[in-house]
Amino acid sequence: MRIDLKKYLTEQYEKSTHKDVKPGPVLTISREYGCSAKELAKEVIYQLQQEKPNEKDWTWINKEIFENTAKALNLKEKRILHVFEGKKLGLVDSIILSSAEKYYKSDKAIQKKMIEVVRSFAEKGKTIIIGLGSAIICRDIEKSLHIRLEAPFDWRIAQMAKKYNRPLNEIEKYAKEIDQKRADLRKSFLTKNACEKVFDITFNVKSLNKTEIAETIIFMMKKRKMI
Repeated sequence: MRIDLKKYLTEQYEKSTHKDVKPGPVLTISREYGCSAKELAKEVIYQLQQEKPNEKDWTWINKEIFENTAKALNLKEKRILHVFEGKKLGLVDSIILSSAEKYYKSDKAIQKKMIEVVRSFAEKGKTIIIGLGSAIICRDIEKSLHIRLEAPFDWRIAQMAKKYNRPLNEIEKYAKEIDQKRADLRKSFLTKNACEKVFDITFNVKSLNKTEIAETIIFMMKKRKMI
């Protein structure tokens, strides 16, 4: 079910050059469970607006892409979740779904539409995309920066257990599942010989606060002439 991402992105690039419009700028944020990407995205936008008023058009998105993709394919959101988690349907499941759903789409079709939706936001520019394999999908865009948020596992578990007032063992199990799903999603976009090291900067959110991380990101965005 793996798409030839390099070929697909080449086609998308050619489309953009025909329009004489270069895609981006776009910032992508990947994160381990327990590392808040939403708050960081908001902080980056806040600092941008304070420093450069003409950058007020920056926005951030995450799971709302689910809704856009489902709508484009005439599917219920839950139908595409397994693809967003890097999973694949077996032959029997595919046959059952093709018989039961009026607008059945294969995993490959859903994944391709997912890429199209993410790319549409990225090419529009001034967008921060959280997760969704966006670092790989947008890697070829010249005006892009790809961030990874990490922290020690025990620290993440303690933070989230306190936040949700849940037992440590429950959060630990959930964290492992979420981290694996996100890893599977990224791998589902990689071609056979592609490198998994797609991030430009990795931050430890235990030792760095969102203000410090945002300042560093904005500095790099300036160096890359994204702003």
